[in-house]
Amino acid sequence: MARLKTQYREEILPQIIQQYNLSNTFEAPKITKLTVNVGTGKRFRDANSFEKVKSVLATIVGQQPVSVQAKSSIAQFKTREGMTVALKVTLRGDRMYEFLDRLISIALPRTRDFQGIPLTSIDNQGNVNFGIREQIIFPELSNDQLGINFGMQVNITIENSSKEQSEVLLRSFGFPFKRN
Repeated sequence: MARLKTQYREEILPQIIQQYNLSNTFEAPKITKLTVNVGTGKRFRDANSFEKVKSVLATIVGQQPVSVQAKSSIAQFKTREGMTVALKVTLRGDRMYEFLDRLISIALPRTRDFQGIPLTSIDNQGNVNFGIREQIIFPELSNDQLGINFGMQVNITIENSSKEQSEVLLRSFGFPFKRN
């Protein structure tokens, strides 16, 4: 079982239930899914670059990404309806906790000039959204996979939560928020 999942069940969940005086475990905030998005943009329009980005993303998250097609044509962006505009991976369960563990303990601290994730990245429902500028912070990548740089958007969906409860939950996981 994933280290963070065990830590959540044994340490964090009882602490949150006691802190917020909840009547059962189902009322407590819980991470339900983690979504990683990569916009392919104009740099990755050719098939070779697109496949390389797809394989690098699969290596990072440990699951095959799904292509996202444009729903309508937009002339300014030179996109046509049905054209692939992004790659998306949704992680749940043990894979989600494993990726979150690697993200918190290894990848984010390797970011150059990293100050932490701002608290403004938590929305009113308690979900957390932040961007990663370069994929090179992940140690799973080999030197030949580092040839192409791209950023990614990470969305952590938290159930039964508010802004304050999400902050408490993620801080207890060791999530690196900015200091005020």
